[in-house]
Order: sequence, then structure tokens, then C-alpha cells
Amino acid sequence: MDLNKLFGGVTAAKCLLFIARYEESTASEISESFDISKPQVFAQLNKLEESGVLSSRKIGNTKLFSFNPRSGIRNELKTLLEKYIEEQMPRSENSKFFLVRRRTRAKGKTLGGVYDKNDS
Repeated sequence: MDLNKLFGGVTAAKCLLFIARYEESTASEISESFDISKPQVFAQLNKLEESGVLSSRKIGNTKLFSFNPRSGIRNELKTLLEKYIEEQMPRSENSKFFLVRRRTRAKGKTLGGVYDKNDS
């Protein structure tokens, strides 16, 4: 399955995949994770919000995007994206995708697991 064609482009697909995995995200997180320019990601997130697929909320100067809870296709879309991540995402892309850490790590603790860059 080619999600890029399904969603009309690489940026849209990666934005949706990231939000499916992490529930909510900022343009900066997606931009850094997939090495796509922040303005390009932000523009795509705004398009997805305008279409009703995503919704956003502001915390200070930060805009967090998540799936629109009022969207009639929310659950089906999340299921499709999660299934793609687990079953069809190329391993090279998958390992970059899991390097986003949301909370701080205890001092001196090694990464390990999905964060271990030596795992191929």
C-alpha cells in the first residue's frame, strides 16, 4: 500500500502516521522526525485541520494537532495507519519513527529497546 498516493503526498502521509502513533503532535516534532521543512509540515497540518480530519489546540505559542474527535472516519483512519505502521512500514523508516522521546530519561540510563540505534 502506498500511503503517499492515498493521502496525496509524502508530507500528509507522514503527518498522519506520526499523529496516529503519538496521539498528538506539533509541526516541529514531525519536521524533526522525518526531516521535512517545518513550514511544509505546518501547512499540511493546517490543510488536514481545514478538511476536518485533524483538530488543534494551543498551549502557549505551541499548536498541538490530533485527530478530530468529531470526524466520522477517525477510528477507521487510526486503525488503517496503525496497521500500516505495524505491518507495512519499511524497517528503515520505522526505526527513525520511534526515536521521538516524549519524557525525560533517568540520569545515566541507556536507551535500549526500540531506541537502540544499533538494532537493524
